[in-house]
Amino acid sequence: MQTGAGSLLIFLMLGLAGSAAPAHFGFRVLAFRQQLDRAYAFAPDTQDGGWGYSWWLMRWKHRIHADPSLNFFGGIAAGSGWLALIGSAGVLLLIALQ
Repeated sequence: MQTGAGSLLIFLMLGLAGSAAPAHFGFRVLAFRQQLDRAYAFAPDTQDGGWGYSWWLMRWKHRIHADPSLNFFGGIAAGSGWLALIGSAGVLLLIALQ
């Protein structure tokens, strides 16, 4: 892979992970706060709002509560989390290939 093309691809993937990751974490905080405010039960090992909660959101499990605000915050967190994961994996792959 040429250096210019490889650098462009890495830049694009970093942009993907760089914008999706902050969105994921920000909306994860909003989803967590909404779940606390509405007193919805947490899945096991997600009460701390950490990585387990991220994974729970990324599997769209928040929809069981049928709360429009939680669905909005959790949905954006889930989609952004998957984009950040794909973008990060892409960056690591492209760096390994260079």
